[in-house]
Parts: sequence; C-alpha cells; structure tokens
Amino acid sequence: MDVPEDGIIRVEDFVDAIREDTAFATVMFANNEIGTIQPIGEIGRICREKEIIFHTDAVQAAGHVEIDVKKLNIDMLSLSSHKFHGPKGVGALYVRKNLPLTNIIEGGAQERGKRAGTENLPGIAGMAETLKEACSHLEENARKETALRDRLIVGLSEISHSMLNGDWKNRLPGNVNYIFEGIEGESLLLLLDSRGIFASSGSACTSGSLEPSHVLLAIGRPHEVAHGSLRLTISSENTMEEMDYIVEQTKEVVEYLRSISPMWEQITKQKETNNE
Repeated sequence: MDVPEDGIIRVEDFVDAIREDTAFATVMFANNEIGTIQPIGEIGRICREKEIIFHTDAVQAAGHVEIDVKKLNIDMLSLSSHKFHGPKGVGALYVRKNLPLTNIIEGGAQERGKRAGTENLPGIAGMAETLKEACSHLEENARKETALRDRLIVGLSEISHSMLNGDWKNRLPGNVNYIFEGIEGESLLLLLDSRGIFASSGSACTSGSLEPSHVLLAIGRPHEVAHGSLRLTISSENTMEEMDYIVEQTKEVVEYLRSISPMWEQITKQKETNNE
C-alpha cells in the first residue's frame, strides 16, 4: 500500500488492500517519527463491518490524544509506559472482551493465563498511575504542546531548503520532524547536543543504523535528503523560550554545516542551473 507525502494512509487504499482471507489488520495510531495520526475510527469501522480483528499500535498516542476503544472500534491496542513519563520496561495490551487470544508463554497463571512469569508489579503500578495522570490533564497538555510545536515549526520553516515531514495539523501535539537539504543528520545531532538540545534523526529503534529513515523514504523523500532529518519531541514541561532557543541554534548549526558541505555546494549550483 502506497503512503502519501503527508504520511496519512487513505481509507480507500486500506479497503483495496483487504482480501477475502484477511482476518487481522494492524495500523499505527500515530507514527513515531513524523507524528502523523491515522484515521483509526474509519479503519476500525471498516474492520468491524468486515469482521476483521483490528489492532492499533498506540504507543505514541496513549496519554497524548483521546482514545476511546469502543467509539473507534478497536479490538486490540498496545501502549508503552515510558511514552507518557511512566517507568521504562513495562507496557500493556488491551484486548476486547471475549476476543480469543492464544497464550504467549505457557506455565503459570499470571496475566489471566496468557503470559506466564512473575509480573513487574512496581512497573505496572507506576504505569497505571502515570497514565491516569496523563489522561486527567490530556486536553490541557495537548493545547500547550501544540502551541510549542507550532512555534517550532514556524521558526524552523524560516531555514531555506527545509521541509516539515508529515501533516502539520493532523499530528501528535508534541512531534516535530524536519529535513534540511545539504547536511547529514548525525552531524546536526552532535552539534545540537553540544548546545544542550537533545534530538534524534529517526526512531530510537533504529538509532544504530546508518541508513536513512524508512518512514521518510516511504513518503517520497529522496535518499540523500532523508539523511538530513531532525526529530524533536516536546513535553508540556517545555517553554516557549526553549523553542526559540532551539530555532536559533538549529539555524546556526545548519548554516555552519552547509558552509563546509560539498553536497550543499552541488545542490545550490544545481538549483541555480534549473532557475536559468
């Protein structure tokens, strides 16, 4: 299934991908790199009508956007504690009542007999408490994070030959992902880190890879451009002053890296030739 440039799958494409033997469908609620939020409600409705079990990976969304599993026709949902400031190493799988689920690990009767082994009770309790806290302030935090996010997007858009990855509005309130032509993401991250700005170039899951993000390639970014990506995650605890600082420092770093980049010289010459 092709992915449009904004990173949001089209419902009609999802329908076209369904086969007669399709029994299970899984769609990421919100992308971990570019933050785009998928049309989960429409997809869930289609799956329910066609009697397809529908799972969504809501690791990035839980605690940040409203999720109503009944309203969205979600049969199964995954979440992870550390994404809403809970303990690391613990998560949860929601399963709709009466949905048959094969045991993962046989043995003890823990987790209703589905996954044997001693539970991480401190982690589970911490996850429950932090999720409750996040959901109780969800609208308030989302408003603040959205304002911070938009301040960052507007500021970074002032850098020439830059582009926002993903849809501006239909994205997680705390996600910003930009590409800057003519630079390497690794160099960008190192220099920003030296200035107290902690960012990433792709997903944490692929931080050891030298390959450009498969997400950016999927939405049509050229291989050489995808290498110059910057992902920033914002919390409600951040401030507008910090957003301005990030924009200021990113502008300086990008300008410096381009000044020493042979690739940038080639890009500018090519663009001048195209404009003649």
